[in-house]
Amino acid sequence: RILCSEPLPAVPVMKRLSQLQPLLGRSHRTNLCRGVPRRPVSVQVDSDKTSLAGLALKDLSQGSDVEAFWGRTRAVEPEPAVESSAAVDPAAPSDAVLKSSIQSILSALPAEWRGTTFNNSKTKLLGREGFAQHLQDLIVRKSRSGEKISKEELADIGNAEDYLRVATNIATTLEVVLARERGVDVSQVFTFASEILPIFAVGLVSKLPVKLYLGDSESPFTNAQRDLFKLIGVELLVFASYRIQPPGPQEVVLCLESAFLKHSKVDGIIAPSVLYIMNTKKIPPADILVVRKRMSTPVTTPMAEAMLQTLAGLPMTANVYGPAQRLATQFYEHLQTLSGTAVDMSAKPVVSTVGLSALCSLWVTLIARGGADVLMCSTAYGGTVQMTDIFDKTEAKFRKHDFHIQGAGSNIVPSIEAELNQLAERTDLLPMTVVFLEIPTNPDMKVPELDALVETCMRHKKATGRQVMLLVDATFAPGSKIMEKLRAVEDELCVMVFISLSKSVSRGLTTAGTVIANHTGEAKDILRAVAQTCEMLDLNAKPDQLMRLVEHHTRVEDRCKHAYRVAALVGERLQQTVFEATGNDMPLAFVTPEQAAMGFTTSSFSFNLPAPEGACDEVKEGLAQRFVDSLCQHEGFKPCVSFGQDNGLVYCTVPATSTQGAVKAEDKAKQAVGGVQLVRLSFPPTCDIDFVNDVISESALKLYR
Repeated sequence: RILCSEPLPAVPVMKRLSQLQPLLGRSHRTNLCRGVPRRPVSVQVDSDKTSLAGLALKDLSQGSDVEAFWGRTRAVEPEPAVESSAAVDPAAPSDAVLKSSIQSILSALPAEWRGTTFNNSKTKLLGREGFAQHLQDLIVRKSRSGEKISKEELADIGNAEDYLRVATNIATTLEVVLARERGVDVSQVFTFASEILPIFAVGLVSKLPVKLYLGDSESPFTNAQRDLFKLIGVELLVFASYRIQPPGPQEVVLCLESAFLKHSKVDGIIAPSVLYIMNTKKIPPADILVVRKRMSTPVTTPMAEAMLQTLAGLPMTANVYGPAQRLATQFYEHLQTLSGTAVDMSAKPVVSTVGLSALCSLWVTLIARGGADVLMCSTAYGGTVQMTDIFDKTEAKFRKHDFHIQGAGSNIVPSIEAELNQLAERTDLLPMTVVFLEIPTNPDMKVPELDALVETCMRHKKATGRQVMLLVDATFAPGSKIMEKLRAVEDELCVMVFISLSKSVSRGLTTAGTVIANHTGEAKDILRAVAQTCEMLDLNAKPDQLMRLVEHHTRVEDRCKHAYRVAALVGERLQQTVFEATGNDMPLAFVTPEQAAMGFTTSSFSFNLPAPEGACDEVKEGLAQRFVDSLCQHEGFKPCVSFGQDNGLVYCTVPATSTQGAVKAEDKAKQAVGGVQLVRLSFPPTCDIDFVNDVISESALKLYR
């Protein structure tokens, strides 16, 4: 507690949220200081029914504090930005205009804003700052005309990013409002679907000791957890004090927003699920964005909508509630069945906010257990590559190694075996060797010989005396029951399955990820530790995410089978068209019918279009993108990086410039054939196949006329 000789300044909305919603989600009682009088608020949390932020927002929306924030005049001037390196646009809309505009925006949200993937064409993909500027321009323009913002105008703005994990329009809209309230540029404000990761992210990117001032809040970290952070290169010092010492040049000072006073000098401010960067030299925003998109997400769409409703003085109607426990249990059991292991709730699957946050929790867990050498494909999903690289570049006992499978003639298992043999010659092997493999692989859609894969892992275990884990990314075929197949070869191999639930399992309606253990005691012990890590970093799936997963996980096996059949039919027609146009037999990177019969029913295939006769290098390099652009001129085709959606749309992308953005250029180059890069098409379970075939054939023929 602090004694003041004069009333404290007006408390911003997000600071009030931080007082209502403590960092660890415990029940909390505090005073909201708006001058005099002070209003005590008490919130009791029932985590089984709703999210913490939702309860805090619901309580706040019942009071009159929102009006004080958004009113045309303020009794006390807002706190000035501290150590901020970005200037706020003087033409930015006033508080009153922004409040009215938020109400208008919420009443006209385009349906696509609630999705998980967004149009990434050159005219639509703006970046966070570009989207924020377009939004502010629209707000100012409509306020001057006195007109309400329409759904069509919002849709025409463009997109902050192309995937929810990176940024969403609604979360960026919230960040615009928070930046306006704090007096900083939107590039300095990041919402997270985690209350802990903003602190962890600052430590990772700054590479400096971090001092965190809590005021009178409880520390969110135990000493053991801070020791674990130190293994990863994050040195965190925690102070239960309001006496914030100004930061020195070789340290970063953070404080909880509830501990921030008018004249505090800090490098960053931590509010519930929000990071305000006040010193962009010590905390580079671009690096924070990388950590957020590789280990977490912005606040979920329902949570962003709830916060905006509260800030606009509206009743909170956003659905932030979670499922009944019985239904959640059925979902966890289904995940184990999909992966091919017996139902065992003592080793319940870990479900996180996004696929990469599940992997992040696994990597941190393995570091805590002594370290790991991770062998993975050089052309794996770019997000996985970059997130793993982040840990590889820290001081942690964690190393990433690559194997290569590019090209139709390459074989997965011999490539893995060659790299494992090289690892076995090292004298500094870490306690765990992880063989991490997508099955089917992305974007090659290859399936390895499982007998040979298991034998290779077991030989390495015997030769080195190290623990060996086979980690399978089953995202492209979540119902393959891969662990059952592997157990039939070897009963003692530690196997874990990773699935991005943002795709087929959720039908593309939310993001999430999961890690599942097989029957071995070793895998189950690791999984239980992963659950603790995920909770420590606040990366568990949010209630609204679990609700959508519970609602849509059933019949995912059937959806994948139907989508595979669509892909197979369209692929056959595409090959016929290319042969007619060029005389070339163009192979598809696609699972075989025999592999599909085993359960590897992927909805995607990739291919290298033949280079036009006599084409120059420039034409060859741009051929794949020209084909994608031609397809996406038609309704029913979307230029997007994801797959597995059940919305009738065909998703089209060039992996080398999208999903593999973080992959080395020399590794991506090996995918090209005749100077032409891969195209990947992903199909829904149901669509107008005749129409899709006609569009694809017409677009292919145009390339060769």
